Amino acid sequence: MRRIVTTILISAAALSAVSCNFLDREPNIIEAGTFYNSESEVQYGLAGIYGVMNNEQVYGNYYSLMLSNVDDLSYFNRSTTNNFSQQYTHDASSTEIYDAWKELYAGIGNANAFMEAVYGSEYDPDHKYYYEAKFLRAYYHFLLAQAWGDVPLKTQVTRSPDKVMSGATPQYEILKWAASEMEDCLEYADETLTNAPYRVTRPAMKGILARVYLFMAGESVERADGVDKAEYLAKAREHAWDIIQAAPGLKMDLNPSYAQVFIDMISNDYGKDFNESMWEVDFLGDRSSSSAWTNGRIGDLIGLQSTGGEGFANFSCNYSYGQYNGSLKLFNLYYEDDRTDEDIARMAEIQTVTAAGTVVDLTDEDVAEQYCWDKRQAWNLCPYNYGGNEHVPEYPDVREYVNDNSPYKCEKSIDKTPYVVNKVTTSQDPAVARGIRNCGKWRREVKGKDGRDWGEEQMKAKDLYTCINFPILRFSDVLLMFAEADNELNGVTEDAYNCILRVRDRAGISTKDKSTYNQDSFRQLIRNERGRELCFEALRKYDLIRWGILTDAMKDYLTDTQDPAWPSGNDQAGYAANIGAAVQEKHILLPIPSIELGVNTLLVQNKYW
Repeated sequence: MRRIVTTILISAAALSAVSCNFLDREPNIIEAGTFYNSESEVQYGLAGIYGVMNNEQVYGNYYSLMLSNVDDLSYFNRSTTNNFSQQYTHDASSTEIYDAWKELYAGIGNANAFMEAVYGSEYDPDHKYYYEAKFLRAYYHFLLAQAWGDVPLKTQVTRSPDKVMSGATPQYEILKWAASEMEDCLEYADETLTNAPYRVTRPAMKGILARVYLFMAGESVERADGVDKAEYLAKAREHAWDIIQAAPGLKMDLNPSYAQVFIDMISNDYGKDFNESMWEVDFLGDRSSSSAWTNGRIGDLIGLQSTGGEGFANFSCNYSYGQYNGSLKLFNLYYEDDRTDEDIARMAEIQTVTAAGTVVDLTDEDVAEQYCWDKRQAWNLCPYNYGGNEHVPEYPDVREYVNDNSPYKCEKSIDKTPYVVNKVTTSQDPAVARGIRNCGKWRREVKGKDGRDWGEEQMKAKDLYTCINFPILRFSDVLLMFAEADNELNGVTEDAYNCILRVRDRAGISTKDKSTYNQDSFRQLIRNERGRELCFEALRKYDLIRWGILTDAMKDYLTDTQDPAWPSGNDQAGYAANIGAAVQEKHILLPIPSIELGVNTLLVQNKYW
């Protein structure tokens, strides 16, 4: 029998991790009809399945950002004549749509070949690797069904060209199949978090199952077999609750610092003290060589704008286009919505203090808590970027903006540059510049003159690819999924309220008493809390879809951009308004790629496309 090892076109560096683990090797896979000679070769094959997520076409950019990150809380702050999905002007010929589709099916193909080759192998005696691959195959199908609806179900290796064509399986059937496959994998997965978060564990599997079941219970899914959505809500609740109950024994909890969760992802420190990040995509390398290759654009396309043209070794923030902003709605979710009167009064004191010339740095979590400022707002909607400005002092200096000839200066990529609205900076009034702030969650800050000791390595040249990891599942999401499912089934319970309380307490904000909520108002609180906590993590768009409110929520841009709180006189309000105007009912699903329709004539285009 021949033994053939085929190299998958995925970088080894994109799959490696800081510690010595199975991803720290070249990702190979054994073709169907061949065999493995060692456990190491088995691990090579498994790495080839995971590696699809590390591609630019999936979590490196296309699926995570272009297809999934523009929603009612996040918008693309550029204008282009291209048919880009970030502007909801895409069509079936859009490159990013086909490339993401193709890569996800490549992952499924890798899984099918691996499962066939490893089944019964002496190097997988407990079937652990087999079922890990089986879970990933189901997860990739879920991503496809979530975004495209009815898609082909691929469970076997394609051996000949005439087997390429296959019709679409209804979305609901794909979701049911994926959930069943995932359930089958639970007993074979690791309970411990030794390999988390770069490999899926049993708690992570259960968390993803909760997500799948919530989507199946959603308004956009046609449950053809008549199963009531309550059945899927109950399953989502069960899996989320299992994780919450087991969390203390697994040393899993919310990190006391919201910012630290993402600092760990930026610095490739896996946050093992709290294990809040349950599953994340690993990006390593700087493209300095073929063995240090990365396909991640996290922090470059989405992050704090830092576009200096030279002197990269002196940058305080590595190069970033900063193409995504948080919306006015997101700012107000932090600043106004669901706040207690006591918190609002304390927040109002900031303007008085800064007007007197006192420095108040709300990016310091202790200071944010002192003024009841949501810590997540200070991180996600940072009051500065590195865009540079000839007329303002560096953040958080509160010296008065004098005039256009003022002596202050922020240098691009060097100085923290506060936003300015009507000659008032975010240092002087932290409530200005709503709707125009860059996404701060994925920032490329480095060891700089302010003495910070975390972040990326210093660039030596302009580098558009990063080693910033991207979360698939966090423990805070599990808490919020439980609260949502429990409320839908049982109304406002003590358990659901306590889950919300844990998330809000970490943010440093007060919560109204449980007695003030009914099922409807608590549902809205949960939805708002998901936005505050999980924005920019490629989840919100699909939340809006499953809640049945995507179109209405996106149309809010048309009115929000007319609000006086959204600064006028810049192009960004226009970009956001154009997105709101473009959204239609058809955008609940992505179009089937035209290239795929040309190859697979058994497929038909999605409705309205």
